[in-house]
Amino acid sequence: MTKFARYQANGSISYGIVEGDTVKEISAPPYESYQETGKTASLSSVKLLAPVVPRKIVAIGLNYRSHLGDRTPPKVPEPFFKTTTSLAGPGDDIVIPKSALDEGVQIQPEAEMSLVVGKTCKNVSQSDALSYILGVTCGNDVSARDWQRDDLQWWRAKSSDTFSPIGPFVVTGLDPDNLRLKCRVNGQEVQNQTTSDLLYDTKRIIEFVSGFVTLEPGDVIMTGTPGSPGDIKPGDTVEVELEGVGVLTNPITAGK
Repeated sequence: MTKFARYQANGSISYGIVEGDTVKEISAPPYESYQETGKTASLSSVKLLAPVVPRKIVAIGLNYRSHLGDRTPPKVPEPFFKTTTSLAGPGDDIVIPKSALDEGVQIQPEAEMSLVVGKTCKNVSQSDALSYILGVTCGNDVSARDWQRDDLQWWRAKSSDTFSPIGPFVVTGLDPDNLRLKCRVNGQEVQNQTTSDLLYDTKRIIEFVSGFVTLEPGDVIMTGTPGSPGDIKPGDTVEVELEGVGVLTNPITAGK
């Protein structure tokens, strides 16, 4: 198991391997050929960033049995795209657009196990799908419910700036279909489920998506959210915790 970080230190952005309270710099992103540079820093002295910068973010809708409610289960994994400009990292603000606040739009977090693609992935089978995945990280598919329901497309409901926090680390060697996923708002638990509740497991997701869209190194797949998350508003703090990875924490602020 290896834990990778992307971080800012002394004005520079680097990737590194996290061991205990120390991050060891590497020469390239973890999905490329890299070497340790010999430089180290304490985690407390660096700013953690989104652990990868994906070319695309693919999210899967209605993919937990506990989230379906009385809705008909989808016959296949149901992907949608989130813009890369919606990306945010650990500690970054989730900014609710002013228009959403003015309209009283319901905003909710969605804790999601997120897969990070490790190598170019096209038309793969379930039997070798996981060999294309570098590791997993925490994700939060922030959602403006009224816009999600009423707009023709989910472009602003799911992809407003800062609506896709990921982090704090990418971790290899975990079983993505048997991890505990939690979400807390202001310390109160609002989601708690294992990824074994996924309607379509990670292998099927990778097989299905790669049959139509080439997945590239560093791309992120958010695999769905369990249960019924609560609402969030400016002043709140959201934590997404994924077993073996850590906790992704983001404060909620109001846009201007």
